[in-house]
Amino acid sequence: MVVVRNLSVVVVNKMIVFLRRVPANTRKKDIVAFIGPVLKGGVLQKSGRIEDIKMLVFKNAETKTKEFHCLVTIDSDTVANRVIKKLNRKVFKGKHIAVREYFHRSWHNDSRINMDQCNEELMDKRQGSRRQQRLEVVTDMSDIFSSSENFHRPL
Repeated sequence: MVVVRNLSVVVVNKMIVFLRRVPANTRKKDIVAFIGPVLKGGVLQKSGRIEDIKMLVFKNAETKTKEFHCLVTIDSDTVANRVIKKLNRKVFKGKHIAVREYFHRSWHNDSRINMDQCNEELMDKRQGSRRQQRLEVVTDMSDIFSSSENFHRPL
């Protein structure tokens, strides 16, 4: 994103960090406490801050199980990469979680679709989708997760 102020250009780098399968009772303050120490800069490290936290619930239509995930927008790419490196596979609320960069994916940028020239090697590279089948977004749970009450409501 580029912001123009007083005819000077300021480049703002933001990265979305994906926390996969967080415990169901996670609140925004828990995420801030988990990520916060890594955001602080040191003598030679840049400090960063959290821009936004979004909590999502996905439901598998076949098994009826729910998965809880978190998207954290961090204001600097370098700080976000440090968060990913230091917190991936660490214990969060008694559970090991995966922390990685979040990518916006769309069928528009799939090179296997609408190809002018068919490339057999590219077509055979990925036989199937790596995404989970029949996974649907139940709702954006950001408001519920940020409240002080416990999350024991049926969806």
